[in-house]
Amino acid sequence: MLRQTVPGARWYQHVAHRSPLIPTARRPLSLPRPFSVSLPRSVDYGDPKDKIRFFEQPSLGSKRRVEVDPEVQERAEREEVESQLSKLERDLEVLKEGPYGPNSPFMKELPEKERAIALEAIRKYEAEKGKDQPDVGLEDIFDEELDEMLREEFEGLAKEEEEDWDPRKPIKEPERLPAKRSFEVQLSDSQTHPYIDRFNECLRRLSSDESNDGTRQELWKWYRRCKQTVPSFLESIPEEAAVMLWDSQSRGEAAKTTRMSHLQTLVDDVRSIGRAPSTSQMLMYIESLYEGGKTDKALEIWEAQQADISQGKGDVDDYWKLGVQLFAAEGDPQRAQDIALAFLANDKSRHPRILIPVITAWGRQPGKEAAVKAWALYLQLKTFLGRDMTMEDYDAISVGLLKAKRLDLALAVFKDMMVTGKDPANDSTALYKAALGLAENLQASSISEEEVNKVSLKALTILPRRFQNKFFYASWMKKLIGMGEIDSAALVIELMYERGVKPDSKHLNGIIGAWLREGNTAARDKAERLGWSMVQQRIDMVWAREYPDQSPETPAKPNVYNGTNGVRIPKFMQRTVPPANIETFSILLIHYTRRGDDDMVKYLTKCLGDARIRPNSYFMNHLLYAELRKHDIRTLWNKYKSMSAYIRPDLETYACLWDCAKVQYDRSRTAFDASFPTARGLYSEMMQWYSSLTPRGKTIAQEEFSKDLYDQITRCFCLSKDLHGTLVALYAMKNTFGFFPDDDTARMIVLQVARMAGVPPDTPKRRLRRLSTTPRSKENIAQVNKLLELLSERKVSILQSQGLNIEQLDSHERQQFQLEILVDLLRVVIRRTASKPDRIEDQLAATAEEMGVGGIHLGPPLTDDDLV
Repeated sequence: MLRQTVPGARWYQHVAHRSPLIPTARRPLSLPRPFSVSLPRSVDYGDPKDKIRFFEQPSLGSKRRVEVDPEVQERAEREEVESQLSKLERDLEVLKEGPYGPNSPFMKELPEKERAIALEAIRKYEAEKGKDQPDVGLEDIFDEELDEMLREEFEGLAKEEEEDWDPRKPIKEPERLPAKRSFEVQLSDSQTHPYIDRFNECLRRLSSDESNDGTRQELWKWYRRCKQTVPSFLESIPEEAAVMLWDSQSRGEAAKTTRMSHLQTLVDDVRSIGRAPSTSQMLMYIESLYEGGKTDKALEIWEAQQADISQGKGDVDDYWKLGVQLFAAEGDPQRAQDIALAFLANDKSRHPRILIPVITAWGRQPGKEAAVKAWALYLQLKTFLGRDMTMEDYDAISVGLLKAKRLDLALAVFKDMMVTGKDPANDSTALYKAALGLAENLQASSISEEEVNKVSLKALTILPRRFQNKFFYASWMKKLIGMGEIDSAALVIELMYERGVKPDSKHLNGIIGAWLREGNTAARDKAERLGWSMVQQRIDMVWAREYPDQSPETPAKPNVYNGTNGVRIPKFMQRTVPPANIETFSILLIHYTRRGDDDMVKYLTKCLGDARIRPNSYFMNHLLYAELRKHDIRTLWNKYKSMSAYIRPDLETYACLWDCAKVQYDRSRTAFDASFPTARGLYSEMMQWYSSLTPRGKTIAQEEFSKDLYDQITRCFCLSKDLHGTLVALYAMKNTFGFFPDDDTARMIVLQVARMAGVPPDTPKRRLRRLSTTPRSKENIAQVNKLLELLSERKVSILQSQGLNIEQLDSHERQQFQLEILVDLLRVVIRRTASKPDRIEDQLAATAEEMGVGGIHLGPPLTDDDLV
């Protein structure tokens, strides 16, 4: 036993006293006895209560033994290491507090009074200014970006080392490096750096493909890394590379804030090395500030560039155009107007559309004088442009004036757009000439604010009588909604009230639907408030009509609308709105069903009854689709049966029912309801509806019948494993709706036949999807496809015997040819699976009667010679 433990003791002696964690000077000088023994602690000695004791003896034959603790030295070393770590942690905490921390050596050396004063001063400074340097941890230094950089570097070094030291590869002559291009960065000491190589590579790719946004982003990444790690990088960038870098960051699809930040960094970097950005670059930077919302800072930099522009540096036109936009956005339209008119006066070829932001800026200013200035400037713009004024120009001015709440001016601009080329006598410039008695052509210089004020702005913006109707305003609202200016369209409603034109429900329904499509909370809140206020108006009207004399027996009138205090809403919503119609209820129903708010859907349906409005098929269809999304087949079918008793369904109703049937007949799904009809019964239900339509209604149904609905009906019959019904449905949809089967139809029928052959009828639902991918199922599908090919070849041979070729058939004859092939396939399978083959035709005729298409021609029956 002693010989087995001695090597273990010697190993312990060798390792324990050479541990790198313990300083050499502090290790115990005495070595352990030569036969000190330590057993592995993982040995199982039996019962946990057993106690193991260790003894030492001077020699093998000695009888004197002394009990020892073999772990005493290991315990001492562990305590030594723990004390060292605790001291390091305390020192680290002091270092984290900084040189002026309360426990720092500097603070401890101060007298107690001065130390208290210093600590109080530091506390007040940090409370006001914050800490100068935030705590930086290892996670901030060693981030994912640095890890990726290190990984790339080490992989590259490893690859180079492997290539250099591979003895199997022949020694190659060093390849000659390609010559540096003019825009590539090269350090002054002719050294290379991997980051600069990556940066130059991005520049080369950008020179060949300037439209690559990914290359632009990668170029900026390597530019930042080079700037942080290579000391002389900025000074080494050639002018051509600087231009490429600037152009790459000033263009592209980057966000406005990102572009503004990048350009600001480039400007600061250029100035840091003693260079000056070009005027064109500064204009781009100013424009990025303007787009980012920092108009005041952009205006300050713009004015600082005026000296360079006066010396002929840069594009003068771009500079003054940008200045006009900045002053107009900053709320100084007079300065913007002076610059714009001087800009146009110096060169007649310059574009007068520079006046558009000035017009809208005057519109945002309060007072009648600002409105006169805006209109005078608008007349000058129309005179400058003449026939070149486009719809986009009218839209920009009218929308800008609408947002500035200059409704009369915006209406007059829209009127000018409507009368352009149709009624020049009612154009604003013609009205101005007539008011002043001018006979010659109108010049822009002859239009002044004094003359506009003298004539009266109201007379110049008068609306012709033929435009004072709902249709004119509705066309304007439709255009604004199409442009995405929903709030501006709502302002048109307010203008209608002011002009004495009462809007209809359809006007407000368009606003409600547009607000709901925006999707944000504020627009949704306005849409719901407006919709429910219209519902309340409808209920009020119904109660006033049905209960003109209030009595104790009169039922309480429902109150469905309660305005939320503090919510800012359009002014016209505070007026008497038109009553809701079925379209209003339908818009709200779609909104609540898409949000899955069942309680509001039920409440809306209840309010529909209170409003005495009969629901239409559109309303019913969306109620059915709401149940379909929940896969509630029973509720869907019950709602259809109850509502179809007083609502005429449409084709969309049956499209919804066939979508529900797919869920019902698909045996792999859990949704099922015994009361839902079979595929034959549902087709019969649809044909009863179709037969009740007028000739015009049947024509509309045939036009609206889609390929998707055709495939869905075929799929439902296939899922039902109803071969007879599938055959009848193919002929019935061809005769009724003019649809023929295609490759998708053939694929569904092949899968249906193969599935019937390969899946036992009592297969559990959970195994159906797995069985479709088994080798046996694939073999069945291949056999059915082979059978279909044989039937097709036989049909082709019959055509050839008649002297015809399939290429000679027209499109309709080819569709009929494909229909006959699929019907022959179904007939072959039916005949092989039928217990009484002689009664197949009777069964098909009975199926047609059950499906509501009795007497339909189902093709010639197969003979014994036709069987494959």
